[in-house]
Amino acid sequence: MEYTEDQIRDGALTELSASSSGHLTTTQLIEILSDKLKPTGHDAEILSDRSDTYFSQKVRNLVSHRNQGTGLVARGLATYDEVSESWTITPLGRASI
Repeated sequence: MEYTEDQIRDGALTELSASSSGHLTTTQLIEILSDKLKPTGHDAEILSDRSDTYFSQKVRNLVSHRNQGTGLVARGLATYDEVSESWTITPLGRASI
């Protein structure tokens, strides 16, 4: 099964909500979501000239797509801190789960 960015966004919100602080770094999200969703097939393949998988790149896309229409920040579901590379769920994000 190949995961969609919608599924990854939903998974990220679930994990942010489950975090005691409501706060996780992108690296932590990659680790947690990889462990829980267990990507296989194309998602598990290593990108050419990179050390990460297609799945981890999709999780990283949460950052690059955060302010676009379906992005977590654009929809008011989470905030992103560029300095710490971390996400924090908002009250609206908690209510959406």
